[in-house]
Amino acid sequence: MEPMIRLGLISCWYREKSCGRFAHNLACALKSLGVEITVISANCLCFRDHPFQPELFFSPCRKLRFPDLYWKPAPLAISYLRAVGELATDALKGLGYLAKASSCSILHYQQTQGSFGFLPLLSFLSYPTQARRVISIHEIDTVQTQLKIKSRTFSTAWLNRIYHKADAIIVQTCALGKRLEELGVSSSKIHLIPHGTHLPSRRPSPASWLKGAGSGSWPPQYRIAFCGGHHLTSGKGFDTLLDALLILKGQGIEPEVMIYGLNEGYGQEKGQKLLHELGLSHRFTWFDYRSDDALFEELQKALVMVIPYTSSEAGAAVTEAMANAVAVIATRNAGLPEYLGEDGLYIEENNPRELAEAIKRLIQNPDLRDDLGRRLYRRASQLYTWEAIARKTLDVYEELLGKVNLR
Repeated sequence: MEPMIRLGLISCWYREKSCGRFAHNLACALKSLGVEITVISANCLCFRDHPFQPELFFSPCRKLRFPDLYWKPAPLAISYLRAVGELATDALKGLGYLAKASSCSILHYQQTQGSFGFLPLLSFLSYPTQARRVISIHEIDTVQTQLKIKSRTFSTAWLNRIYHKADAIIVQTCALGKRLEELGVSSSKIHLIPHGTHLPSRRPSPASWLKGAGSGSWPPQYRIAFCGGHHLTSGKGFDTLLDALLILKGQGIEPEVMIYGLNEGYGQEKGQKLLHELGLSHRFTWFDYRSDDALFEELQKALVMVIPYTSSEAGAAVTEAMANAVAVIATRNAGLPEYLGEDGLYIEENNPRELAEAIKRLIQNPDLRDDLGRRLYRRASQLYTWEAIARKTLDVYEELLGKVNLR
């Protein structure tokens, strides 16, 4: 029997990163719906010391290896040459992905950074192919808005016209969709499909065993979960969290914090230095997870997930918390209200005092905490399972192929 769709999924495949986990989980869910999937991947900036073996994460896999042109610091002249080489290499990457996907009816490009960023996308969309091209945008690259040369800044918004050559563009939040429209992308091409999550094998119950937390008894379990993401100190509100913890410390409240989602060399060292300087190191645990099950086990020990993001991508962090019935304190940035609805506890960005009060409120109010956790779990199970996300994605594929068949 012929498969419904032959899909070439072009993506990062390091599952220690949120974008890699996203692609893997989406691929598995699509496969269960009858889609024939081939992974198309390349080496990238991350995990240079790790073996490049994306076939271990999903099979079949077609992989490309490109020269690594900018690994160690170098004199300015060499850095300029590396930059030129990087641009040339990125141009080749898009062509390489097309060459590896000759038998696919749908090509789905996961736009993040590096080998899967905007520059390879330019060449990926510039050359003709019989396949329909779908772009999932996880984050907008700075090169899409401006280019800085010495002290001068040049607008590069015109580069976003390349998206007109895509057949469909998928975003996880309305906020990102509006941002793309501001950059000149046609709204008719944009489809809203949020981030997905697994549900724990056993339905979690909010941490009611901590009902005595307000009385001053502090068991050794984690209190707060925080997703540091790919870059800890960029757009995550990490400094706001630290200031809030100092305020709580002055009130005699010293919760423990479990921080996860970091790669070595991408902010963890800077974060550890800040904690040491502030005298907070002993309250933090750095969790290096390798599977959703391991992460879920840690999340279920948390009283609250704190997401004080000022920008960044928050879909993975918020849906994982929701799936584990963890109450969430969040800003209204990064599309967070779209996920949480009326079931989150909201704060203003860059407001450590408000964050401290929200943390204290949930610590001392187990009934509110449990109620929010249950409502968020219900919302996740109804809206954000990988099965639901895969079904919506498949609807986009089928719509595009239907248009082709009608021509």
